[in-house]
Amino acid sequence: MAKFVIRYAYDPALAETRAARLSEHRDWLAGLDARGDLLTAGAFADGTGAVLAIAAPDAEAAASTMDADPFWTGGLVADRSIDEWNVRWGPLA
Repeated sequence: MAKFVIRYAYDPALAETRAARLSEHRDWLAGLDARGDLLTAGAFADGTGAVLAIAAPDAEAAASTMDADPFWTGGLVADRSIDEWNVRWGPLA
């Protein structure tokens, strides 16, 4: 299974709307975690975005997985990148 890093950039004007949908987003993350697909996730301390890492068979599957995030479907992510990640060291290697 390949690993992918996803970077979200947030629009500060949508902070309140994101906060209102945070529990839905976290429930979605919990579902990924329960399936074993979520490797790590967290928002930047300054609120400008977040980074997630997931396992998926390929780039198309990774994008499809991320397309289901309530933050994405709700238009709460200003920009998103998805990159395959060749982890060489550390607990995720």
